[in-house]
Amino acid sequence: MILISPERESSVELRSRTTPYNRERAGKLLRLMPGFFVPAEAELSSENVMQWLTMRQPKVVMNLISALQHHKITLQIPDALSVAVPRSTHVPTPAGIPLQVWYTEPRFLQEGIIECFGAFGPYRVTSVERTLVDCFKYRNKLGLSVFLEALRMAAPRLKMWELQHHALTLRQYKQILPYLKSL
Repeated sequence: MILISPERESSVELRSRTTPYNRERAGKLLRLMPGFFVPAEAELSSENVMQWLTMRQPKVVMNLISALQHHKITLQIPDALSVAVPRSTHVPTPAGIPLQVWYTEPRFLQEGIIECFGAFGPYRVTSVERTLVDCFKYRNKLGLSVFLEALRMAAPRLKMWELQHHALTLRQYKQILPYLKSL
């Protein structure tokens, strides 16, 4: 059993098996995943959930609309936390939190990843440029308007060489080029 606590900046092993369940029944703890408990007053923000998921599965990366919201380059409100993981990797499902899992090749999760730190520990997010290329790649599922809105909002701070690099890596360069020229 693990109690995740921001005050100690690390997880605390609980010795008794029944203690967390008794505290959960009393309303002091919230069971997030099997064996993982957080204080009941803990905020269930996407950053906190990502930190908790990273404790259980270190290969998980926040991507697409969740990453756009993290970088503040969208007006969209995500209805689920978008995460990318290598194929054949198990992702634990947090209780009561919708999760959208995108499986990809492990080599695509090597570049364009930013390590962030929060109250509960580290978590990984795709960079602005990588997120834009991912949104373009999945434009048929997300909608082209999501990509265009994010491209306009991120234009002043974009590193075009990095965006082109990720577009080449993800095989989207020829398709995304007309949109980049319009900037």
